[in-house]
Amino acid sequence: MQSIPLKLILVYIYIILFSASNALCSQLNNLRCPIEPTELATPKFNSEYNGDIIYFCCSECVSLFEESPEIYSKSIQEIKSNKNLETEKTFIQKIIDTTWNLFFQFPGSFSAILILFICLILKKFPFAKWVLKNSWKSILIIALIFDLFYTHLVHKESTKTNSLVEELHSTTFLEYGEPLIPSISKLPASIKKTYYRGNDERNPGLYNGGNYRTAEFTIDLCNSSNDTIGYDSVVNYNNLFLRVTISKTPNTSNHFWSKKKMSNIYVTANSEKFHWSKNRLSDATNLYKIDSKNEWQFKYPLKSFSVGNENKLIKGIIYLCEKRYNQNNSLIGGRFHYAFQFDLKIISNEISNTSDLWMGPLYRKRSLRIWEIPESEWLSTDPIPINQMNDINKDPILIGIDEKD
Repeated sequence: MQSIPLKLILVYIYIILFSASNALCSQLNNLRCPIEPTELATPKFNSEYNGDIIYFCCSECVSLFEESPEIYSKSIQEIKSNKNLETEKTFIQKIIDTTWNLFFQFPGSFSAILILFICLILKKFPFAKWVLKNSWKSILIIALIFDLFYTHLVHKESTKTNSLVEELHSTTFLEYGEPLIPSISKLPASIKKTYYRGNDERNPGLYNGGNYRTAEFTIDLCNSSNDTIGYDSVVNYNNLFLRVTISKTPNTSNHFWSKKKMSNIYVTANSEKFHWSKNRLSDATNLYKIDSKNEWQFKYPLKSFSVGNENKLIKGIIYLCEKRYNQNNSLIGGRFHYAFQFDLKIISNEISNTSDLWMGPLYRKRSLRIWEIPESEWLSTDPIPINQMNDINKDPILIGIDEKD
């Protein structure tokens, strides 16, 4: 009877060693397409770049990459970084990693094998001897049943979580990481910038084929009295706010600017995935409408981001999000739309002229493929054409109104 648990333990050790040796010998490649991160990569579509084989989801992505590989350098660097981290691990480290993963995947079986292994070592003791002789089958059966239920529950919860992430965020966390970090600004340092938001639908029935402006974002600094703060302003870091003004562009649909829609917009420094459900927000700041104008504004205090004594460094990111509801009208979370990043230096109570602030997008619909609508037509510091058609198109599908909205 004692030999059977020993064989099981030896088989288990063999599996670990086999897995680790495979990991040691195999070449790690990217699992997702660097052009379309929501799509799985396949060996069928690949391209060589600086000695590495990069895999893609389709031939179109391969062509896009080969035309301008430098555009996707960030994604490629992440792939190479992950590869280097994996190959730098020793054989023993990979065995430990594999064992650790097996424990969380099959905790019942792992614990049962561990118990039997300990009993085998301590087989001279009466209790260990009794377990090896009479209970090893029961222990393994119970462990197997436990693992069946455990894996079912884990899979069910994982499916539910992944479905919620997909519904709320689409590609956001795949593209911008955790925590979410927008693209670095390539513009000269400035503490006042204007960004233009473009329409994200393309159709011949729309003005300019759909390439027209829908909103403007003006980002700058102010104090609690809403006085603008510039490079030459004397500033108190306790009374410093990031101010963002959002303006509705003429001849755009009122649907996206309704009171209900705008009341669901909020700003926070929290970049967790599940606002309002798993992650409670203590800093959520709402937009307010500027009287008699098609403009909305928010001010977010920057005091909590400051470090230093006499001279202050204020650096961080805040996010503009939208509350999302399910079919039962229950709040399920917040969708990230934009990030506002700031890198400010206060020297002798004045904002240094090297201080900078900028914004970037975080959410693009899965259908909004990068080669169909480049980012320069979607969010840009260069003006995007204003819709000159006074008779605003009322077709909800044509202008991208979701039935759930």
